Amino acid sequence: MVANPVYTYLLADLATNRILEEIRLTNVSFNKPLNDCGTFNGTWKLGAKTAHLDPYDLSMPCRRVIYAFRDDRPMWGGIVWTRKYDSATQTVALGAAEWWSYFDHRKVLPLIPGSPDLTTVAGLSVTYTNADQNNIARGLVALAQTHTGGNILVVPADTELSNIPRDRTYNGWDLTDVGHALENLSNVIDGPDLVFDVAPGTAAPRRVLRVGTPWLGQQGSAWRWEMGGNVASYTWPSDGTRMATRAFATGQGVELGMPISVSEDTSKYADGFPLLELEKQYGSAEDEDTLDGHAEADQQTARMPVALPTIVVRGDVSPTAAEVNRGDDGWLVLPPDPFHRAGFEGPVRIVDMGFKPGADAERVDLTLAPLLDGVA
Repeated sequence: MVANPVYTYLLADLATNRILEEIRLTNVSFNKPLNDCGTFNGTWKLGAKTAHLDPYDLSMPCRRVIYAFRDDRPMWGGIVWTRKYDSATQTVALGAAEWWSYFDHRKVLPLIPGSPDLTTVAGLSVTYTNADQNNIARGLVALAQTHTGGNILVVPADTELSNIPRDRTYNGWDLTDVGHALENLSNVIDGPDLVFDVAPGTAAPRRVLRVGTPWLGQQGSAWRWEMGGNVASYTWPSDGTRMATRAFATGQGVELGMPISVSEDTSKYADGFPLLELEKQYGSAEDEDTLDGHAEADQQTARMPVALPTIVVRGDVSPTAAEVNRGDDGWLVLPPDPFHRAGFEGPVRIVDMGFKPGADAERVDLTLAPLLDGVA
C-alpha cells in the first residue's frame, strides 16, 4: 500500500526568501490555476511549544510567505495577505495567494523620476513593438521588480519564445495593473499560458514565472482518468450565462474617439440560439489588430454554453499529484450513468488543481478546461 504523502508548511520572509519557521497547519486547502492566481487557506494552532519565534511577526500580512511541500517537493508558494487570530481557540486563520497577487498591486510604469509633478506619471509609457509575447510577459514582471522595494525575487523559469510578435503600449494615464496586463496578454488569441510557481532551490524554494510557448503542460500526454478507476467522482456544471454570439472589444478613447472591434458568429441563430452580446474593455489596446484579436478571442471563448467539469482523483495513483501539473492534457472516460446515458470519452486539459491535504487517502480536485456543452 502506498503511504500517504506528508505535507509540511514553512513561513519565509518575502523580501529575502529566508525560511523563518516550520509550522503545523490544519484545514489546509490550496489551488493552482492556469492563467490566474492560486490561493491558500489554513489554520495555525498556537501554544507554548508550537512556535520558536513570534507568531504575530511570523504571520504579518504583506511581509511573509507560505510554502507548502508534498514530501520533499515544493508544491505551492505565495504571499500572506490576511490573518485572523481567535483568542478563544488560540488559532490563526491564514490566507495567502500566489505571486501573481503581488502584481495585481503594481502598475505598468517605468521608473518614476524624483519629485514628479502632477503631469509626470500621465506622460510616462511602456512600449513593446514587434516583441515576442513571452518576452512581453517576462518584461512586465521584470520592470515591476526594478522599482525600489518592488523586487520579490520572481525570476523567469526559462527563456523559450513563442514566435508570436505583439505590439503593446501601456500609457501612464491608464495606470494599468501589471496583473491585468498579464491577464489580457494570456487571453488574446494564441496568447501565452502564464503561471507563477515554485521550484526546488537550495535554502528555500525559488519563485518563478512559467510562460508557455504558447501553451504550458504536457500536451498530447498519456494521462488517463477513468471513473471507477483513478477517478472517485465528478461534477458537470453547465453555464450559459456567459455565452455570446457577438463580442465587443473597446480600446482607449472617449465618445466618438473610442475604438470598438466587433466579432460575431451568426451561425448560432439557425440553431435556435438568440443574439447574445458581451463587451470587454482593453484600455491599453489602441491598434486595430490587437482589438480584433481580443474581440475574436472573447467571442470564441463564449461561443456556446460550456460545461466546467471537475474530477476528484486519487493523488497517490498514477498519474500522481506530483506528476500532474496545470496545463497538462489527458483523456477522460466516463461510463454511461444516469446523467450521461451514452457516457463520455474525450480529450481534456487541466486548468486548476485543488488540494486538501489530510489524514485520509490523498484526493485532488482537477478542474478541466471548459467543454462545449450539448455538442456532438
